[in-house]
Amino acid sequence: MKKIVLSLAVIGGLVFTSCKKDAAQENLDNKLDSITEQAKDTLNVVKEEVAETVESLEAKIKEAEEELKNAVTVEEKQAATKKLNDAKAALATLKGEAISTAEEVKQEATAAANKAGAAAKTTTNNVAKKVEKKVEKAKDNIVKEATKLETKVEKKVNNAGERVNTDQMKLQ
Repeated sequence: MKKIVLSLAVIGGLVFTSCKKDAAQENLDNKLDSITEQAKDTLNVVKEEVAETVESLEAKIKEAEEELKNAVTVEEKQAATKKLNDAKAALATLKGEAISTAEEVKQEATAAANKAGAAAKTTTNNVAKKVEKKVEKAKDNIVKEATKLETKVEKKVNNAGERVNTDQMKLQ
């Protein structure tokens, strides 16, 4: 009878421990999913803001080019050139800020994923290998999203800059 009770206690303990480990894994999965979603949401907001601002700056650049093209006096040409240079500088600044923001989001999300991974590792040792894979996957997803944003921003800004340079060459 004692052996049966002891066996049942051991089995109960194993089941309890197993459930606890599964709960820890599920908790980590939820945290990593949340971190990844927050990073994606933030990057999407940045991407939308950059797109709107690039369009606005492109319009200002075209307007300045038109003013430069139609300028007659030296003062008008200087004012139009200043306006054009300011818009170009704003475009370059926007590019830097967008890339910096994407890097910051990437670093914060990676740090949060690492922290969640470390917490889960201390909770249970048997789940550690699965945790590391999930953390790496989440970090890879975040890095991919941030890299996509950086590439899109650079392309948009570079295209806008090329159009400006081409239009300036036409004006001269």
